[in-house]
Amino acid sequence: MFKQSLLPGFPDGADKIGTSLSILTKEDQVTYFVGGDNYFSHPAGDEQSRRFALTSLMANGHVRARDLEGSPLLIPHRTLMNWTKQYRQDGPCSFYRTIGRAAPRVITPDKIAECARILADGIHPSEVARRAGINESTLRKALKRNAIPQLPCVLDEGLTKPVVVSKSERSRIDAEAASAMGTACTRADERVAAAMGLAGSASARFEVGHDVQMAGLLTALPALCANGLLSGIDRHLKLPKGFYSVLHILLTLGFMALARIRRPEGLRHIPPGEFGKVIGLDRVPEVRTPA
Repeated sequence: MFKQSLLPGFPDGADKIGTSLSILTKEDQVTYFVGGDNYFSHPAGDEQSRRFALTSLMANGHVRARDLEGSPLLIPHRTLMNWTKQYRQDGPCSFYRTIGRAAPRVITPDKIAECARILADGIHPSEVARRAGINESTLRKALKRNAIPQLPCVLDEGLTKPVVVSKSERSRIDAEAASAMGTACTRADERVAAAMGLAGSASARFEVGHDVQMAGLLTALPALCANGLLSGIDRHLKLPKGFYSVLHILLTLGFMALARIRRPEGLRHIPPGEFGKVIGLDRVPEVRTPA
């Protein structure tokens, strides 16, 4: 049977879309005409009805997607494809579905200020999250997208902020010292004073650093002391004046035992500057074999 095509009777003032569709906006009402027939209408500004009308027109073959991409609608192709997918999978009612209320934000401006203040004190992110009452993963995501500003560390009057040195920076400094007194010999003034007999020994001084090799041995220091490692060193052990004291030697031997280093020669396989930081010096004592 012969199918009669629609007569192209477009209303006055309507925008022609494609070959058979026209859209008329009049008195705050939008009407869609297919040929001369009123297909659908909705109030102006009703975006849900607009998406439904255009999608159903495409689905029923009254208009092509490329007609809607052009003037005057200028709807992106990807948007039209998403509407068509929604129409086919979820049905026409999905265009009028009420959007659920979004969950309240966790990282509020107050939380951002609180986390930034705690982080400025040098607290680990896991502890910061616990104090702020949020999940650690939420905090780390906020830090990754720079949602939490990095505030300068506020110190008490008279104190200076410690300089944190990375492992690569320490290696460079230790290598540069090799051209003078030796690898990692960065306390030149104390070494000269000890060599001239002006100082009994160097003082153990621990500094802030990142990724110090074997620094975990320091956690066992209370156990070593409880087992009598340093008991009676002033009465039973004595060394001549020099850079290394009895305390440094005993700490080195105790940490060697914990690190499974069986002989002093095994220290040659460990960066001397890194092990030195563990005993509070610039480098660990060097192994020498007399001729």
